[in-house]
Amino acid sequence: MKSRVVFLSVKENFPQQLKNGEDTFQINLNIPIPAEIQSDNEDINISIANLTMDMIFSGMLRVIEEKQVKQEWIDYYCKLLLFLRPDIADELNKMKEQGLAEENYFKAYNLVKEGKAQEALSLIQIFLESYPHVWSGWFILGWALRILCRWEDAKASLLKAIELDSENNGNTNTRNELAICMMETSDYTGAKRELETALKDDPENVKIISNLAILALKTGNKDEADAYFRRVLEIDSDDPIAKNYF
Repeated sequence: MKSRVVFLSVKENFPQQLKNGEDTFQINLNIPIPAEIQSDNEDINISIANLTMDMIFSGMLRVIEEKQVKQEWIDYYCKLLLFLRPDIADELNKMKEQGLAEENYFKAYNLVKEGKAQEALSLIQIFLESYPHVWSGWFILGWALRILCRWEDAKASLLKAIELDSENNGNTNTRNELAICMMETSDYTGAKRELETALKDDPENVKIISNLAILALKTGNKDEADAYFRRVLEIDSDDPIAKNYF
């Protein structure tokens, strides 16, 4: 039997105020009440009168956790749940923190893509306070720090990302970003190691091949740089860096 959430109007057959000891809660008649039911029948007719409080509790918790509705409703359901079940305050707070953390992650990622690395820093740091074991969070932090030319801080964050992503031996983008930082701090041996490791996993990645060419130029290997840039053009004949080089 399938579990699903239904939303029911409270304009009829539901008290306008709920009582919990001496306290009361004013019901918003414009916001429907969610309830979790077990039924394979999509057309089943359910009324508020048929629901138990457990069905309503589980419905509100599921809607809050999955963020199925607009924020105004989620805030209302949180208040209603805390009024009826103050014992679940910790669980609700964890859900709210997780939602905020996820929001900060995606905002930070988009800000770095838009070139707003400084704005992204505080958001991704807040995310990492809650989720320190998520490798991609450390990657975003390292990426932002690299754009801000904070090479050593960026290297530390990117190395942490590789350590946490050990199952994949480090993401190719992470190693590419790390190599850029190493080039900027004159660690050419380290940069080559990271780029060659990344290239084994993604042999047609033009960013990695271009950076190998740039590294070759920095170390005085023009013939090697020529070969790398030609390889870039074989993959992408319109690559601006390689075209400009020749």
